[in-house]
This record gives sequence, structure tokens and C-alpha cells, in this order.
Amino acid sequence: MQLLFKGFNQRANIRSYRFDGVLPSERPTKLRKNLEFLLNVDMTVLAENRIRVQDGPSLCLRILQTALATPGADTIPFVSYTVTRAEIVAFATARNAVEEAKAGRRKHRPAFKPTTPAQWKWPGQ
Repeated sequence: MQLLFKGFNQRANIRSYRFDGVLPSERPTKLRKNLEFLLNVDMTVLAENRIRVQDGPSLCLRILQTALATPGADTIPFVSYTVTRAEIVAFATARNAVEEAKAGRRKHRPAFKPTTPAQWKWPGQ
């Protein structure tokens, strides 16, 4: 099943992300109504864990893909779902681990220091 991000709505601190599930043999214009998913995320929990607002759809997509990853699951067992604090913390720790791995692979480069003849000289000096 392919998942299409359809947008979001926000009321107070709760942002609702909407996804449509499409079977590979169907066209997106001929979706059945039972393939629409709504995931609710508390924005204050995202801010507490320093997750950018732009990462909200990828967090929800990861949750949907995990629900589909169970063997023999052709459908997701929920239509509307509230993302838990534990799932947000797990997303944040996974993101931090990737960033730390990238930082560890970077080569240390010394700061650029121009040689004395290459420095600017003003006229009359």
C-alpha cells in the first residue's frame, strides 16, 4: 500500500495529519473511503522534544509504515490515531542518533589562516 500525504488541520495545540492509502492497482482518483487515515499530534510535545514542525508528516508516515509492516497486514487497524509521547521520543532519539553518526564521520579541518603576503595592504603603508 502506498500512502499519500493529503494535508493537515490544526485546532489549538493539536495538528491532524491526513493520509490516504492507495493500493498499487488503484488510481488515486478512485480511492475508497476506508483508506483515509487521520493522525493527531500534540504540538507542545513536539516542541518539548525539539522536533521541527516540518518533521510532523514524516513522524506520522513512519507510524503508518510500522503499522503496515506487520506480516499479513493489508490494512491498518485504525482510521484515527493519536500519536503518543513515547512514539515522539523514539522518533527524536532516532533522529539524534543519525545526526551524531554524521558528525562522527566528518573530517576535522583546521581553520583557514591566510599567509602574511596574501593579506590586504592599503596604499601608502
